Amino acid sequence: MKILVISILSLLLFSGEFTIAQESKSDKLSWSATQKLQLSDFSIKTAAPNEPSSHAEFSITYKAGGKELLSSNLNKRVLNEFIRTGSWIDTTQNVQQALRYQQASFDLCEVYVRQFRKALYDNKPKIKRLSFVDELNETYTNAYSKRRLEYDLETKAGTDLAAQEKWEAVIQKELDQLKEYAVEK
Repeated sequence: MKILVISILSLLLFSGEFTIAQESKSDKLSWSATQKLQLSDFSIKTAAPNEPSSHAEFSITYKAGGKELLSSNLNKRVLNEFIRTGSWIDTTQNVQQALRYQQASFDLCEVYVRQFRKALYDNKPKIKRLSFVDELNETYTNAYSKRRLEYDLETKAGTDLAAQEKWEAVIQKELDQLKEYAVEK
């Protein structure tokens, strides 16, 4: 299984770090339309001055073997997961605002995971080549990273409530448009 970890800092530290990593299954929380991030999902809680109010890591994982990707349900072969041990919230700041911001970030990642799944379905004959799947993964990961930066800047890392609400509505609309590619399907 190939795992791509997306490490995203909140507030002014807008950097994405993409690495191959292995985490324990209990360390991951799969994206769900019904289960939202909670404070207890963040295993590290800090109160460091001059740092962002939160940090979250997400991983896009997919089974890369030919059989898995040629299965009838590709939606279950590509996952969007939150990494608990790599994520924290400063509990001395506005926790609900940080949770809302990180949930929208997780939801935005799901938009790009669904686009990745759609591209796999649309290109099923080509997915026999692992390099093709890797290229698709890179395309959607890079697109997510760029869009995440835009989201961070416009919402001021979730502190601009009006911009946050606008982004949440746009993200929800995009998730709805791609509902056929939800993992639950």
